[in-house]
Amino acid sequence: MKEIEPQLADALRQQLERIPSLEIQSIDRDWDLRTSPDTPGPRADILARVKMADRDITLICEVKEPGYPRQVRGAIDQLYAYMARYQTRAEADVIVPLVAATWLSPESRNICAEAKMGWLDLAGNCRIAFDGVFIERETTEKPKPVARSFRAVFSPKAGQVLRTLLRDPTHAWKVADLAEAAGVSLGHVSNVRTALRDREWATVDDEGLHLTAPDALLDSWRTSYEPVRGRRSFWYTILHGRQLEDTLLEALNRPDTEEHAMLGGLSAAQWLAPYMRSNMTTLYAATTIMPELIEALKLKPSKSGANVEIIEPDDPAIFKERVDIPGAPPVSSPVLTYLDLSHLDDRGHEAAEHLREKLLKWH
Repeated sequence: MKEIEPQLADALRQQLERIPSLEIQSIDRDWDLRTSPDTPGPRADILARVKMADRDITLICEVKEPGYPRQVRGAIDQLYAYMARYQTRAEADVIVPLVAATWLSPESRNICAEAKMGWLDLAGNCRIAFDGVFIERETTEKPKPVARSFRAVFSPKAGQVLRTLLRDPTHAWKVADLAEAAGVSLGHVSNVRTALRDREWATVDDEGLHLTAPDALLDSWRTSYEPVRGRRSFWYTILHGRQLEDTLLEALNRPDTEEHAMLGGLSAAQWLAPYMRSNMTTLYAATTIMPELIEALKLKPSKSGANVEIIEPDDPAIFKERVDIPGAPPVSSPVLTYLDLSHLDDRGHEAAEHLREKLLKWH
């Protein structure tokens, strides 16, 4: 028995109690749907019987955990089987199928709607419709365990895998090859692969893992994105214009700074997909090369009037994906730059979408 069944049974009762014309007769869990004692059959996770006027209504609820699109499609198939079997018993005038979970994403709810199924989750999302009864509620809230699980697919380690996949979404990856390319363990790749399949952003066949919905993946990542963790400091330099660009080009391409420093944010976007200029130069830099950068760029600490921001990332893996552009300083990858821009102000959002249009189009 699924641990969340009692909570979902209570949630279903609360929704049904909102309709004064309904008389709740019973709400049971793990209900046997056999047509006879000698005939094997499935068991419904939750079965509710209600009366409305002189009509008997049965709600059959299939619980899935987690409630991602792949699991929801499995629940829908199971509900079709339940309905076919239960209708032979002629015990209800109306049979209402429901998919239930701790949390159902908008994508999962859309799948239910297309299949003409209702849904229910513990976050408060609900759609139950039958015989003139219509209950629908949507919320942006997620239960805390679900929110943690949802963000886990975009953790720093998982992000290394996702950025590798997004560099060429058409490429088919074996687990070992993807782990090596992303610089993570086989276990991390396996976890990401499962998460992508559950959300229907990828498929797996004999050739390997195929990313099938890169835009949906990037949209969700943008929504859940947390800026790169690390120490942020602000500085002032007297260098500007072409002099600053030339100094950055030289300083970031020296042997001791290779794979240890790069432009980020709007400063990277200016070279990847120019849209707007910023008075602030943003750099990602390893702590070990900070003294060299401070000297080369003539930096002075500044609490006000700063024109240089330096981020010393906790995870140096992002430097492995830096992009080298002829005649320009090295910059952060298009995906990382896009995500960083998306969390700036409105103008930053515009720059992000401009970069996405130029460099992150796959169809």
